[in-house]
Amino acid sequence: MPKTKFQNFIFTVMMALELFVYDRLSKKLAFRFVTPGKDSPIFVILSVSSMIVCLMCPSMSLAAALLFKHPGSEAAAVWLQTTVMNFPMALCWQIFFCGPFVRLVFRRVFRKQLK
Repeated sequence: MPKTKFQNFIFTVMMALELFVYDRLSKKLAFRFVTPGKDSPIFVILSVSSMIVCLMCPSMSLAAALLFKHPGSEAAAVWLQTTVMNFPMALCWQIFFCGPFVRLVFRRVFRKQLK
């Protein structure tokens, strides 16, 4: 995938923007589990995608809870509930839609440089 710092930056920005959109668009997507072997390249991609979701879902859920749910004194409980409700859809969105789409666009944009 990215080979230079500029390509890595662009890839990261594209992935972050796509993940931000999931919260608004992915409430009713199907949920599936994929269990690859540890030596396969798909395992590495799924691991990175899962790590992105583990970092971004709680932070975005905190922002959504504070901005839209007005939790008051129960901010921690509302944030935790929001995170738990958003996590499965965030993971599916990242693994099945956002990740493959961003990798496709990235390969098309940097086609000549990646050869």
